[in-house]
Amino acid sequence: MLENNNKIGLSYRPKKRFGQNFMKDPSLREFVVNLAYLVKTDTVLEIGPGRGELTVIIALRCPVIAVEIDRDLIALLKERFSGNPRVEIVEGDILAYDFNKIAVPKFKIIGNIPYNITTPIIFKIIESRHRVTSAILTVQKEVAERLAAKPGNKDYGVLTIMAGLYASMEILKIIPAGAFTPAPNVDSAVISIKPLENPRVPVRDFELFEKLVKGAFQQRRKNIRNALLRFGIPKETVPTILAACNISENARPEDVSIEDFGRLSDLCGAGGGK
Repeated sequence: MLENNNKIGLSYRPKKRFGQNFMKDPSLREFVVNLAYLVKTDTVLEIGPGRGELTVIIALRCPVIAVEIDRDLIALLKERFSGNPRVEIVEGDILAYDFNKIAVPKFKIIGNIPYNITTPIIFKIIESRHRVTSAILTVQKEVAERLAAKPGNKDYGVLTIMAGLYASMEILKIIPAGAFTPAPNVDSAVISIKPLENPRVPVRDFELFEKLVKGAFQQRRKNIRNALLRFGIPKETVPTILAACNISENARPEDVSIEDFGRLSDLCGAGGGK
């Protein structure tokens, strides 16, 4: 039985501690769900269903597992979707939720993500990249711009590279703060995350790669030559490594692509990096 009481939960007051901001426009909610290109054979993991306004739309298309941390909303959701076999309501923290509990081998993710846990959620999705076919998330605009940034852009940095190693990111729509209730202090963006079957570049030592990237951006105004020196590469070796990657010694970290950081990491591993 499909839920048909659109007024359920409208009196619920969003809680600041859970970062709750609900989309006001029904057409916008429909737009977000449509971006996932759902078919009846899909299964969706919904992060933070809130009052169930996206859940209703998803459930018209395919089964949905909705994970919500707010106990008051859990009670509301269970009432709202009582008798609907397509909706499973799970109480819990999405960061602690075991994706292995999802019975199907592949699933999609949709969610309006609290700003304070955006980055850990994205990395949790990436960790499950062999099972997640795609994710459509509404996140803080600033984070979206960092995720989708290209080399040479001021937003390009550690998050861009570490997430981009395993997934493709795209900004699909900017949403003004006024589209939510309560209105957050910043605009949001709907992003698409598509995990890659294989890393964008086959890094030999992931820990070394991560250490190099984070170290380089600790002083992003310094050039990549200085970053390699701080990393422990001998001064006489640095020009050779950079030349092998076709990177200028004066290039800044924000100018170096994910692929080039991968090559640098491999060469640094062979050349005496810490």
